[in-house]
Amino acid sequence: MSSRKHCSPSSEDENRYALIDEKKQKRMISNRESARRLRMRRQQHIKDLKRKIMYFISIRNEMVQKINEITQHYTTVESENIILRVQKEELRKRLESVEMVTNYMYMANEHSVYSLQDSCLNPWQPPLQFQPIMTSAGIFQF
Repeated sequence: MSSRKHCSPSSEDENRYALIDEKKQKRMISNRESARRLRMRRQQHIKDLKRKIMYFISIRNEMVQKINEITQHYTTVESENIILRVQKEELRKRLESVEMVTNYMYMANEHSVYSLQDSCLNPWQPPLQFQPIMTSAGIFQF
C-alpha cells in the first residue's frame, strides 16, 4: 500500500499541492504588486528630486546674480572712496597753504599795527625796518 501511495497521488495530496500552488500564486501576485508599487514610489521620488534640483538651481542662479550685483556695487563704491581720499588729501594740502598765508597775513597785520603805533609814538623813526640794498660798486658809474 505504501508503494501505491507514492505511485499515484491521492486526492488529499492533490488538495495539498493545489493549496501550495494557490499560495505560491497569491504570493507571486502579491510580490508583483509590491514591486509595481515600489517602482511607482521610486519613480515619484525621482520626479520629486528632479523638481528639487531645478528649484535649487534657480535659487543658486539668483544668488550668483545678487553676488555679481553686490560685487559691482562694491567696486563702484571702492573707486569712489579712492577718489574721495585723493580729493581729501588735496583739500588738506590746500587748507594747510591757506593757513600758512593766513598766519603770514596775521603776522604782517600785527607787525603793521605795531609799526603804526611806533610811528605815532616815535615819528622820527621809520615805520618799517628797511634793509640796506647791496649793490656792486660799478653800477652807478657813468
